[in-house]
Amino acid sequence: MNAEIVSTGTELLLGKSCNEDARILCDLLARCGIDIYRYTTVGDNVGRIVQAYKEALERSDVVLSTGGLGGTGSDLSKQAASFATSIPLEIDPNLYKYLIDKNVPERISRSFAAIPVGSTIFQNTSGVAPGIVMNTNGKYLIMLPGPPEEIKSIIRNGLEEFLRKLGNGYTKNDIIKIVGLRESEVEDKIHDLALSSNPTISTFLKKGWIEISLTAKGKNEDDAVLMLEDVRKKVLERFPQKFLGKVGETIEEEVYRLLKEKHLTLSVAESVTGGMISDRIVSVPGVSSFFMGGIVAYSNESKVKILGVNEKTIVEEGAVSEACVLEMAKGALRILNTDISIATTGIAGPTGETKDKPLGMVWFGISSRFENRTWQRIYGGTRNEVRKAASDDALENVVNMLSQF
Repeated sequence: MNAEIVSTGTELLLGKSCNEDARILCDLLARCGIDIYRYTTVGDNVGRIVQAYKEALERSDVVLSTGGLGGTGSDLSKQAASFATSIPLEIDPNLYKYLIDKNVPERISRSFAAIPVGSTIFQNTSGVAPGIVMNTNGKYLIMLPGPPEEIKSIIRNGLEEFLRKLGNGYTKNDIIKIVGLRESEVEDKIHDLALSSNPTISTFLKKGWIEISLTAKGKNEDDAVLMLEDVRKKVLERFPQKFLGKVGETIEEEVYRLLKEKHLTLSVAESVTGGMISDRIVSVPGVSSFFMGGIVAYSNESKVKILGVNEKTIVEEGAVSEACVLEMAKGALRILNTDISIATTGIAGPTGETKDKPLGMVWFGISSRFENRTWQRIYGGTRNEVRKAASDDALENVVNMLSQF
């Protein structure tokens, strides 16, 4: 049994809304033991929706459609489903009465209550439009409203039970988070385990860590859990404890956890990032015991007077240089009396570039009682995109350093 998702809505194609619906439905299908191979997004155009439904029904046993079930002119999913399957729409009297009793206007009630003939309806207790299941030539077209909470309501009110009867097992996924290693190093350690077709193992590069995804499909939930526990144990045997991160943490939360575990303190000296790193760190509750503060030294004068950068360094090497950023990190370490300090300086744009120092160039420095480290990156994008990328990079390297202690 295989499935695919068709999400309707021009706002999705324009980037005005994220497709949370697809995540919910992928998770649902996995629980029900139904394989999903594809999902498609199509705008509010009845002809294109019809074509998307036809193609999906040719490929898959189950097609789940989200969006377009309201009572406005742009809600086209039921019309498209009727055209795609040649099954006409008719007013469901019970649903129509329910809507009228809820004081939904008559015109809108008729639109909501128009259901493909022979369909099964699942109640939506979080909204108006119900879930609709059409059986067409032994395949199922399932139409759901767009709001995520309404989809969850329909899942609870019988859709999951219906899909479980169609599925042929139970699929369970787990995540292992690896910090302080490159993706190639992680893959090298588990390459033989990754040859398995069930459970499957794959790696993903995230911001500050590598994610190992484990997926097992069993006859039932208990069988899938046992398979997953076995492969998880084998993977964990390949990595020392210091490389294991906590799943679900943001990079800022991971910085806090590692500082707390290792009883270390952190300070920041920022130029190009302008306080962005400090802002992200202090968003984590409880971090004040380990984050001693940040210094935004944006001008050359402040770098010299506050952080103690040598004027000669600024004149000879420039503010955007390896020498300057290391002196900035050492200055913050000294002033705020911390175990570790990280510093940034760079050119976020849109002006300020030179022949040797292009837009997007950022220098980083870490100073600690253990070691000093510097590195350089060149980012593309807008001014704020450069600053955001630099703050990500800085926090990732703090995590990597802390993971080694």
